[in-house]
Amino acid sequence: MTLLAAQEFTAFHAVGITLALWAVIVTLLGVTREDFPGKGAGQKIVMAISVVLVAAAIGTAIATSKNAPKGGEEAAKVNKAGREGTGQPAQGGGVAPGTGANAGRQPGGNAGQKPGAAAPRGGTTTKLLLSADPSGQLRFDKDTLQAKAGTVQITMNNPSPIQHNVSIEGPGGVGQQGKTVAKGGASEVQLNLKPGKYTYYCSVPGHRQAGMQGALTVQ
Repeated sequence: MTLLAAQEFTAFHAVGITLALWAVIVTLLGVTREDFPGKGAGQKIVMAISVVLVAAAIGTAIATSKNAPKGGEEAAKVNKAGREGTGQPAQGGGVAPGTGANAGRQPGGNAGQKPGAAAPRGGTTTKLLLSADPSGQLRFDKDTLQAKAGTVQITMNNPSPIQHNVSIEGPGGVGQQGKTVAKGGASEVQLNLKPGKYTYYCSVPGHRQAGMQGALTVQ
C-alpha cells in the first residue's frame, strides 16, 4: 500500500470492508444451513451485529465527509503551490509585469528600419527640420545638417507638388526610409546614431540621383 493509499484509507473504509465480509458470511451460512440463524439467541446476535455494523458505516461516512477538504480548498492549495513552488501565475490571473513573455519586451521601431537602429526611449532627442523645394525642383532646402550622438529625428515638410520623403543611411548598416508624402505632408525618420557621417536623401526613384540629398554630421 503506497503512502497516498494509506492517507486515503479511513475508518469508513475499515467499517465498510467489515460490513461486506459480514454480509458474505451471513449469506454463506444462510445457503449452507437451512436453520440459520435459527430462533432465539442466535437470531438476535446476527441482527445485533448487522445493526451495529450498518450504524458504524453510516457514522464513519458522515465523519469522513465532514473532514474531507472541499473542492475549492484543494484548488486553492494547488494554485498556491504553483505560485510559490514554480513561480507560475494563479489560474485566471495575468502574467506579472517583468516576468514570462513580457520580460524585456520593447515596442518595435519605425517601419523600414534596419535592426540595431531603433531609437531608445527617454533621453534627449535632437530634432532637425527639412523642407522640399516648393517649386518642385528635386532638392532639399538644406544640404548639410549637424547633430549630437544619440537619438536624432529628421522631419521633412513637403510644400512641393511632387511626392517626396526623407530617408537616411550610414556606416554600420544604418538605414531607414520615411513614408512618402504628397504636398502638405511630413515625412520623418528617427534613429539612435553614433558619431560619424551619414547621408539623408529622398528615396523616391530618380530623386536622389537628381541631387535630392545632403550630409548629416553626428558628433
